[in-house]
Formats: sequence, C-alpha cells, structure tokens
Amino acid sequence: MAQDAALSRKTIGPETYAQLGVLIVEDTVFMANMLRGILSGLGVRNIVSARSGEDALAALVRGKIDLAIMDDLEPPLDGLSVVRAIRTAEQDELVGIPVIYVTTKRERNAIIEARDAGVTEILSKPFSAQQLIERIEAVLTRPRAIVRSAVFTGPDRRRRDGKAPVKRRESDLSS
Repeated sequence: MAQDAALSRKTIGPETYAQLGVLIVEDTVFMANMLRGILSGLGVRNIVSARSGEDALAALVRGKIDLAIMDDLEPPLDGLSVVRAIRTAEQDELVGIPVIYVTTKRERNAIIEARDAGVTEILSKPFSAQQLIERIEAVLTRPRAIVRSAVFTGPDRRRRDGKAPVKRRESDLSS
C-alpha cells in the first residue's frame, strides 16, 4: 500500500529542475549555501540569492523567478513583508510565484500569520533536504490558484487533488 502511494506521487524530472528559476532569500550565509547545495543537487541551474527583503524584491523584478524560498529575515523588511509585497504586486507574474517560507517559528499564531500573508508552503527549521524537496514538489505539481479579495491575496487555502471540490459551506452547495 505504501509502495502504491509512493508510485502515484508525482515527482519532478531533471529537465524541469534545470529550467526552474529559484530565488533564495536568506540572511545567513550558512543556510543560503545549504539551500543552494540542495537545489544544485536537484539540477536547478538558475539560482538567485538575496540577503535582504529589498534585494529580494529587486531580484524578483529583474529575473525569471518560478519559486521563492523565503527566510524570516530581520526588519525593516522581514520575510512576511516581502511575501505581502509579492502578493500585492501589480505584475501578475509576481503575484503568482509560489513562496516556501522557512522559519524557526512553530507557534500556531505564527503559522496563521504566514498563511494570511500569502505563503504557499511553510518549512520549519531545522529541516531535512527531503522535506525541502517535498515542499518544492508540492508547489510545482499541485499549484494553487491565487485568490484575490479585499482582505487577502494569496494561494487558495483549499488544497486540490484533482477530485471534485469539497462542499463545506451552504454557499458552496448552490454552485
């Protein structure tokens, strides 16, 4: 049974990784190098690094970025502020970039704050290379639509697995 689940799980091929543009936003050299090493090991060739929120926003505007791996960062422009700026950008190609948020914060309110800022996936430190790969594969093989409302812009919080959507609210039943 577990073997069937492993076989049915989508995986990314080397050609996809080779064409992927990844932005690493990390203010510590050690962690940035570790992330770069994992990505390089997967075959990612286009890796852009930023050490501050300002550098991250500039890199997003300059280059072809398909995925951002974002650290907490230090103020004034912390990681969640950068995510909010991405989600409210005028350019649609920036708004839809999946963001894997890497954090040491594990408290429920911190996770909710990250979700509400518009992160796509959360990865708690310390983490393994496999956990990072699983998050990357999740955002690439199961992309979520961007929802825009007066109070939230970010990935649809309901995960889709290709099946019919789950009808949870009375308003869902009428459609």
